[in-house]
Amino acid sequence: MINIPPLRTKRLTVQMKEISMKDAIALATIPDRLQQASASFFLSAVIEQSDGVENPDDWTVQERTMAVCHYMSATFDDGPDFALAGGDARYSDYLIGGEDYPGDHFDLGEVEGDKWSIRPLTGRMANAIERLEGEVEGIAGYAHWQVGLMAAQLVPNGRIELPEQDGELDTLLLERMRVFAQYPESVFIQLLERFHAGTQQLQHLLTISFDRSGIVVLPADREGNAAKPPARFPVGTCITAFARRMGREHGDDRA
Repeated sequence: MINIPPLRTKRLTVQMKEISMKDAIALATIPDRLQQASASFFLSAVIEQSDGVENPDDWTVQERTMAVCHYMSATFDDGPDFALAGGDARYSDYLIGGEDYPGDHFDLGEVEGDKWSIRPLTGRMANAIERLEGEVEGIAGYAHWQVGLMAAQLVPNGRIELPEQDGELDTLLLERMRVFAQYPESVFIQLLERFHAGTQQLQHLLTISFDRSGIVVLPADREGNAAKPPARFPVGTCITAFARRMGREHGDDRA
């Protein structure tokens, strides 16, 4: 059995355990495109105790990714500074030294008579955006994630509460995405500029961005990193080839 040291951040102290074979097989049945759902399942399976913010779906995407990387550092043969991109990069190339959780929200000023703020992207929000792929007509891939992130993170006039139930959250977020997509182009661009400025203030632990397939991590902004590619840390790499094979066969049986 592999011993995993505690992970400590500004908001969290997390004790993890090695994933069980049963959970590894179950993880392997989740489609590769559902990165956030896979991360949520994985974290729920390996976390023994979390002090601070208890539910990993309420952690920021940066905190969730850090926790996954912490597990990788403890379990990969070339850890703790494991290789990425075929050996062209290392985990440490993506870490933001000394930058931790910055706060619950930042003011972005006024646009079209509304006062806007931005909040961190949580696992709960990212899961909802992932589930809603294809639900807004004419919006897909990169555009889906851009509109989804804006709808989840941008808050008008101080209204910041989101439902905890997945179904209610999906309904609300889908409605907001449709509203954002219908904004006049000039208004949308103003909000987009505020969104990008706000996300820079929210970065911590790792620099989060996105592409047409979802969340990615950018290399830290320091000398020598300019040519390094965006990275993903898929939790499927945390399990054995045997578990992945068993999961695929189980998925075929259920089809």
